[in-house]
Amino acid sequence: MFTILNRYLFKQNLFLMLIILFSGIAIYLIVDFLTRMNAIVDSGIPMGTALMYFLYKIPLIIAQIMPAIFMLAVIVQVALMFQSNEMVALETNSISFVRPAGFFIVYSLLFFIALLFFSETMGIKGYQETKTIWDVDIRQRDVADRGIEDLWFKEGQTIVFAEKAWPKRGEGRGITVYQLDGSDRIREVIQAGRFTARPGEWILENPVIIRTHEFQKLEKDTHELVLKTDLSSFSAMASRLPYESLSIFTLGGIISDLRESGSNVERLATAWHSKIAYAFALVVMTILALALATLIRNIYALVTLSLVIVFLYYTVYVFGVSYAEEGIIAPVLGAWLANIVFGVLGLGQILWSERN
Repeated sequence: MFTILNRYLFKQNLFLMLIILFSGIAIYLIVDFLTRMNAIVDSGIPMGTALMYFLYKIPLIIAQIMPAIFMLAVIVQVALMFQSNEMVALETNSISFVRPAGFFIVYSLLFFIALLFFSETMGIKGYQETKTIWDVDIRQRDVADRGIEDLWFKEGQTIVFAEKAWPKRGEGRGITVYQLDGSDRIREVIQAGRFTARPGEWILENPVIIRTHEFQKLEKDTHELVLKTDLSSFSAMASRLPYESLSIFTLGGIISDLRESGSNVERLATAWHSKIAYAFALVVMTILALALATLIRNIYALVTLSLVIVFLYYTVYVFGVSYAEEGIIAPVLGAWLANIVFGVLGLGQILWSERN
C-alpha cells in the first residue's frame, strides 16, 4: 500500500537519487573525456561523432554506477531523517525503523527489475555503439573479420582443435581432429592446413589421416567431416566484446550451443549470472545503507563509510567472478558471492538493532 509515509519517502529518495546520479554521470564523463581526449583529437573524427560516443556511453554509465548511487541516496535520506528528528517523530507514533526500512527494500527490488531491463537493452546498445565508434572511427581498426585463436570443442566422439578460425567466413587453418572409439581411445588423427565449415559439413583441404590402430597414414585432396557444430556460434568470442556486453538472452543461447559441443562455458556462465547479480547489488546496497544508518548518525561519516563499503563490495565481487571464470568455484556462487556476504551482514545488523 502506497501510504502517505511511503509517498514521502519515495519523493525524497527520487529527488536525492537524481541529484547524485547526474553528478556521478558528469564526473564519469569528464574523467573519460580527459582520458581519451588525445586519441579523439588525433583521429580527426567530426565533433558530432565524438559527441555521439559520449552520449551512447551514458546508459552504460547509469547501469554501472546505479547500485552505488542508490545506496548513497538512501543513506543520505535516512541520515537527514535522523538529524531532523523525523525518525523520532515516527517512533513516538509507534512506527519503528523497520517500516521505512521495509519500504526501501521493496522499493529497491522494483528498481532492481527496472535496472536489469535497462542494462539489458539501453546499456548493451550503448556499449556496442561506443565500442564500434572507438574501434572503427577513433582507432581505425578493421573489426569486420576478426578470428579466434586456439579454438577447440568436442562433439560426440570427435575432438576438434583449430589454430585459428574466422566464424563469419566459416573458414580456418591449422585444424587437428581426433576421432575416438567407444572406449575414448584415439582411433584416428586428421590434420589439415585449411578448412571450411558449414553446419553438418566441414571440408578439410589436403588432409593427412593417421589411423592409429592400423598404423596407416593417408593423404587426400579433401576430407569431409559430419559435424553439427556451427562455426558461427563462436562469433561472440571473435568479436572481442566482453561477455558482459551481450544480453542474457544472447549469452543463454551461446552457452547452450557451446555446452552441447563440449566447450568450456565457465566464463560465459559466470557472465550470465553476474549480469543478474550485479543488478541485484542495488538491493544489497540498500540493505547496507540501512544497516549503516543503525550504527552511525553523522551524515559525513555515513557517506565516507558507505564509499568504503562500496569499494569492499566490488573487491569481493571481482574476486568471486575471477575465481568462477577460472572454474575454481561454481559460476553462480562466484557471481553472487558479494551479494550473499554483504546481504547477510546487512540484514543481520538491521534485525539485531531492532531487537535491541
